[in-house]
Amino acid sequence: MWDCGVTTVALFLAGVLAVLWLSTRRRSGLPPGPPLLPFVGNALSMGSDPRVTFKNLRQKYGDIFSVYVFHQPLIVLNGYNAIKEAIVKNADVFSHRPHSFVTDFIARGKGVIGTSGEVWHEQRRFALNTLREFGVGRTVMEDKINQEIAEFVAAVEDEKGQGFDIKRLVHNAVSNVICSTVFGKRFEYTDPLFVTFLTAMEENFENTTASGLLNIFPLVRFMPGDPFRFKKTMNNIDIVDNLLIDPSIKDHINNHDDDNLDDFIHVYLKEMRLRQQKQDTTTLDLENLARTIADLFVAGTETTATTIRWTLVYFLNYPDVQEKCFQEIQDNVGQSRRPSMKDKTNLPYVEATILEVLRRADIVPTGVPHAVPHDVQFRGYTFPKGVTVITNLDSVLQDPDVWGDPQTFRPNRFLDDAGKIQKTDEFIPFSLGRRVCLGESMARMELFLFLTTMIQRFKFLPVDGQKPSLDGKMGFTHMPQQFQVKAVPRN
Repeated sequence: MWDCGVTTVALFLAGVLAVLWLSTRRRSGLPPGPPLLPFVGNALSMGSDPRVTFKNLRQKYGDIFSVYVFHQPLIVLNGYNAIKEAIVKNADVFSHRPHSFVTDFIARGKGVIGTSGEVWHEQRRFALNTLREFGVGRTVMEDKINQEIAEFVAAVEDEKGQGFDIKRLVHNAVSNVICSTVFGKRFEYTDPLFVTFLTAMEENFENTTASGLLNIFPLVRFMPGDPFRFKKTMNNIDIVDNLLIDPSIKDHINNHDDDNLDDFIHVYLKEMRLRQQKQDTTTLDLENLARTIADLFVAGTETTATTIRWTLVYFLNYPDVQEKCFQEIQDNVGQSRRPSMKDKTNLPYVEATILEVLRRADIVPTGVPHAVPHDVQFRGYTFPKGVTVITNLDSVLQDPDVWGDPQTFRPNRFLDDAGKIQKTDEFIPFSLGRRVCLGESMARMELFLFLTTMIQRFKFLPVDGQKPSLDGKMGFTHMPQQFQVKAVPRN
């Protein structure tokens, strides 16, 4: 009897030790990385800022390393050459998105097929072509942006040069550009529906980190009190869908006219019906239309609005840069008319300043995760099927071997000896390859038109001499800390 008990205890302890041993071992073929703790992997040592963590790990393990977040491995690519080789030269296998509980849960609930493969290819191709049609060869996009800029300028003027937090106005204006492009209408900033919609979106952006744990441990969503914001996130998605996206699609269906194609939904509906009439195989349907609209808001609002706010942060810390931008606008545009895209080539310093903000502010430092559809051999390592691959854009945008003094805010780095814009391959704030940001072309146009008009119309000053911090905070994007600004009208 005693021997039986001892044997049972011994077997139990051996089992525990085996589990502990296995939980501290990397999968065969994975890139190197830091030692693993039982069960949690490297989760406890990741830190709140992945840029710092990844920089330290790169110095020790090289351009390709792996970390474990609990039981799930992540492979991190660093440096321009490694990232380009993966997502450009090997785009066929590195252009997939990893499965995650939250996105898969949303997709199943909405009847969407997925975010990779032919579905993604067709939806993205259509969206890019449509946005290009709005923006190139026609003034539709520029007109929509300028209409919103006029409203934004009026709202800023209402502040009477007093200190205020500009965040809400910027988000209102940028979101309204997407609304007018997608829905064919804009909203008054005080419209209750618009306020509810923006609040829901903003909360979901802020909840990204908390809800991320659900992708690893889905069952924690059942914990009392909603500590990981799952219920709140799902409720906000329902608010956006039920109060804005779905009613807008139904309204467009009821009032569709093939000769009236002034917004994204009407263009989508026309193409969807055309392909259905031809009996073509297509993923253009109402469910994927709704998801594409949501993607456009994600791609075209948060990053653009955050970049505008970062520009103001740098203007308040580097007033000489702001004044040099104003002088260039004054010399080439004046103040009697609003700047247009035709002025871009004549405003190289302004353009260089925008590029430097995108580089230095590092809005999406780790990019959007990639995945591989099957086991892949890459640079001597095995990337297992479905593994999450992080393209560490920060390692390129802040690389001293590329930029010399990456920590210095210096717009002139983007100008050649003749004062013209010089392109740099390593400038990749919107990433690279097939998964390059869907809203890049629209974002570039918005940033130029908004910022040139803002500089032309206002001088931005700190409140009570308090300059905003150059240290941001991590969320869905790398965003500035809260700050106030004075917008003094230019005479």
